[in-house]
Amino acid sequence: MDSSTPLHSVLDNLSGEWQINLENRIPRKELYQARIESSKPSLGFFVLLLCAAVIATLGLISNSTAVVIGAMIVAPLMDPILSLAFALSISNNKLAKRSLMTVVIGVIAVIATAALLSLLLDVSEVNREMTSRTAPNLIDLGVAVAAAVAGSFSMTRERLSNSLAGVAIAVALVPPLCVCGIGLSMGNEVVAVFGRGTVAGLTNQISEGSFLLFVVNLIGITVASLFIFLVQRYGSVVQCWRNLLVWLALLGLLCIPLSSALHDFSVRQEIVSRFDTFKAGQVNQLKITSKNPYLWQRVRLLFSNVRVINNKASVDLVLSAPKGVLNEGLANELSETIVRSSKEEFNLDDTKVTISVIPNQINKFSDSSALPSTQ
Repeated sequence: MDSSTPLHSVLDNLSGEWQINLENRIPRKELYQARIESSKPSLGFFVLLLCAAVIATLGLISNSTAVVIGAMIVAPLMDPILSLAFALSISNNKLAKRSLMTVVIGVIAVIATAALLSLLLDVSEVNREMTSRTAPNLIDLGVAVAAAVAGSFSMTRERLSNSLAGVAIAVALVPPLCVCGIGLSMGNEVVAVFGRGTVAGLTNQISEGSFLLFVVNLIGITVASLFIFLVQRYGSVVQCWRNLLVWLALLGLLCIPLSSALHDFSVRQEIVSRFDTFKAGQVNQLKITSKNPYLWQRVRLLFSNVRVINNKASVDLVLSAPKGVLNEGLANELSETIVRSSKEEFNLDDTKVTISVIPNQINKFSDSSALPSTQ
């Protein structure tokens, strides 16, 4: 279109001469030198990594989301993983081995630091910040892939380098390793904290689930970044097809437990839905709720842990309820509802349900001078 035409002038006036700006790629040689530096296990790398491990561990123990996010920003573990992906794309075995060795040593250092710190502080309870990182599924893999695309692409564009901090927050690497270290310092059973209530005897899956989450992030970042480097022609498929096949095979193997975990996630969501339906249907059937129909609505599902092995499910539920609302008969009815829905909708052979209740109390004040009455 001729730039002097009236239509072109009108479009420029409306859009402010808007045009797509295709940033220049960082030269291959320059990026290669930067990846070599990032792959080296320098003193600064380990200082920042150990500091991030300490911050994340203390944040996890204190159940502080803000502190854990701060540890994600400090942690430098993303750099050697991106160097590994770049080395695979250009088929540089020396760079790949050095990057992988740096990642492995970093992983061991973080887990050991978290385990030692939790032993010194005598940590014997898990909280929501920890349990939220113990059940990875395909959704977490999707997050890792998207974050890897953003990170690797930002690394090849000078103007986008300030986006790496957000990538580090999106795909957490150090916190899952710290949860793994904390879990290793505990026994086979753990005590879980939910607000002011605690539940003992829950199965300790802390280390297993959290380390799987880290592996999900590691493989997802590596494979996605490898493709980004190839698309931008930093490497060649002809040269790195073996590396590509190996890591795609690892990704395929990883999808097996993640698919099972996603099934667990579906069952867990179904349990939450059934619990809400159960609550709504029981309001008018309880004597204690006849005078206060909203009392039963104060029952909350604090925690649900689902494991499906050989088509048999094990379900742990932790509920918070006012005193007197949840009796044994009502708990059994809830268990039967979950077992029946698991068999009918998920075709599970057997479902074992364990329900733990953390009681709370409701204080009703009739006026400013009266004493509170507990229901």
